[in-house]
Amino acid sequence: MKSNSKPIAIELFSGAGGLSIGLEEAGFEIVLANEIDKYFAKSFELNHLNTKLICDDIHNIDFQNELQTLGVTQVDLVSGGPPCQGFSTLGSKNKQDPRNSLFYEYLRAVNEIKPSYIIFENVSGFKTMYGGTVYRTLVDELDNLGYDIAASVLESSNFGLPQIRKRTIVVGWKKHLKKVHLPEPTHCNRNSLFNLAQKLTLMDAISDLPELGANDNKEAYKTNPKNEYQLQLRGNNTEKLTEHNSANYGEKMREILSLIPAGGTVNDLPERLRPKGYFSNTYARLLPNQPAPTITRNFGTPSSSRCVHPFQNRALSTREGARLQGFPDDYVFYGSKCSKNLQIGNAVPPIFGAVIAKEIIKSMNSEVTIRDSAKRHKMVPDFRTFFSKPPPEQGLLKNRGTT
Repeated sequence: MKSNSKPIAIELFSGAGGLSIGLEEAGFEIVLANEIDKYFAKSFELNHLNTKLICDDIHNIDFQNELQTLGVTQVDLVSGGPPCQGFSTLGSKNKQDPRNSLFYEYLRAVNEIKPSYIIFENVSGFKTMYGGTVYRTLVDELDNLGYDIAASVLESSNFGLPQIRKRTIVVGWKKHLKKVHLPEPTHCNRNSLFNLAQKLTLMDAISDLPELGANDNKEAYKTNPKNEYQLQLRGNNTEKLTEHNSANYGEKMREILSLIPAGGTVNDLPERLRPKGYFSNTYARLLPNQPAPTITRNFGTPSSSRCVHPFQNRALSTREGARLQGFPDDYVFYGSKCSKNLQIGNAVPPIFGAVIAKEIIKSMNSEVTIRDSAKRHKMVPDFRTFFSKPPPEQGLLKNRGTT
């Protein structure tokens, strides 16, 4: 049943729940989510106990029926990021690609649910994918469904995440509603004229976690949080540390890791230890005093794109990867280590959900103010016809669903 105090959201292609964390932080109540992968879905379910999670192909979901079952008559937000690989030209046989059909399933869901607002997220190159075909289709289809949109590529380190990660964000709102503005950066590389905070670095995220050797696992913190970011992610979890682990490297891998200098890459290794074919950013140490580069599903594998600890001879632990994505330390991931790292590497950072949802709530509260003002104007004379200076504007209402 819909809450009286919080706006209602539905999340599609939810993954392990990164975006949902941010939506909830901003004040949304997520009543329904969908994810087809059973391990991703289980992780979502373990951390979002009040959300109905449907682990199934989205094609099989009757959204009208689900809303009726939940007793929800109005949805404020639908969010999601359907995969669009394989999409080349509309009207061609590629439209039958199952991954492409997920793009249309997202639009079907929006059409059936008819939310006031939508969030669509995708890869940073989404606008130019296949010559811009997919983006133009999205804009046209949303226009046909009655939505105006704003779109941009957002970069996570500009909003307080210690990782450089770019995503295309499309926000839509019903045409009769107030425009939603995309969030402005809150962090920068150095002090600026705009008084922004300093960007967070790799070590800002992980410096409080205990040292690991090969084939190691630590289950307790050794120090107190060293900064606000660490304190925030620890939350009430003061003792038990989970998912802080390392692999059991063979003799050759241990030698390789021991020979990578600070900030070094595979090119710094002796020729006898270099693989036959490689990318220049493999076997690369992370830089401690900069935001981490984009982490991938393989952040626990030294041969993957720059993911070797800056000071220790190992790749990042599962917990360190989660820290760089902004997951709280008490967030539970279900499945094998490989699956957990995949869930983390594929996630939308919670900070994106939070900053975007807060802008949507600003628009929602502005709409409430406008409606209330209109009601008052019907009840009292319009004194602006008698005075050259209009009366002061009414202030915005406090954000609903925020603390």
